[in-house]
Amino acid sequence: MLEPVIDFTNMPYLHLFGIKILEPFTVLTNLFIAAACFYAYRKLQVKGLTQTLPHRLISLFFLLMGISTILGGVIGHAFLYETGMYGKIPGWYISMAAVAVFERAAIIHSRPLMNKNIGQFFSWFNYAEILTFMILSLITLRFTFVIMHAMYGLLIVVFCFELYVYSKTKDPALKHIFYATAWGFVALLCHAYQLSIHYWFNYNDVSHMAMIASILQYYKAAVGMQAEIKKEEMIPVRLE
Repeated sequence: MLEPVIDFTNMPYLHLFGIKILEPFTVLTNLFIAAACFYAYRKLQVKGLTQTLPHRLISLFFLLMGISTILGGVIGHAFLYETGMYGKIPGWYISMAAVAVFERAAIIHSRPLMNKNIGQFFSWFNYAEILTFMILSLITLRFTFVIMHAMYGLLIVVFCFELYVYSKTKDPALKHIFYATAWGFVALLCHAYQLSIHYWFNYNDVSHMAMIASILQYYKAAVGMQAEIKKEEMIPVRLE
């Protein structure tokens, strides 16, 4: 594997207590994401919303995502000149694990309402897709595959499975999943089109702010959602 050459010349940096910190605002916004994740994780614990498997998995999603953004900010950005691209791998891998956990939560949440074989297929595919994207990101050292995994996991699997549950139950809390998906799409566009506000506050930072909004919407969904669903609780279809 040939590690890509990194151009540090256009990266903003500052010296703090004699230590060089690259992309300081990117580091800071990563820490903001982590704070939002740890807040969501802690509040779910305090509210006692970890009794069901979907809630426990969503809680784990927040914990893992918080850890990954700290590692990503500190090792993958602030000290990139020391760690190189391989320093980004721990944060990337933990974030992919977080997304995979949320996928599994959505699959399990919707399983009582759908064909058993469909739920089983996506449960197994959950392992295959994360392994594939992990290998690709390690071989290429490209963030593109981390983004693709997040797109598949959050914008497709979580969104579609929870949309299906909403169509059957009309659980109002699930609307926050859709709001979170919208904010996630905004974050994706900001990163894809490199929509920066300033040299010091670049597209990474802008997309991170959208990600914080998305995390808080996922938290609201977790707080209000009905995690245990029975088929008899489905909204009946009225035939005219």
